[in-house]
Amino acid sequence: MSTEQRTRLALLPLLPIALIVLATLGFFAIYESVAHGAGPAWLMVAVVAFLVGMPLLVLGLAVAGAVQRHDLVRSFIPYSGEKIPRAGQ
Repeated sequence: MSTEQRTRLALLPLLPIALIVLATLGFFAIYESVAHGAGPAWLMVAVVAFLVGMPLLVLGLAVAGAVQRHDLVRSFIPYSGEKIPRAGQ
């Protein structure tokens, strides 16, 4: 296992913790803005949706890309014991 993979695996548990903290701060900000009226509350909802949604979107796209790359690599390499068509011709 490479150093880069070890680093990713070591930092992986921090990701859900960071997302939970970010969501908690967002809900706290919305709760505080509700006390000042509907206008600031809706503005805060839009800001928090962007601030919480963007990291989740980036994470989701990264996972989807990794899954797609993994499937592509597996589709190009034949399974063991399987003959490659027209190899040697």
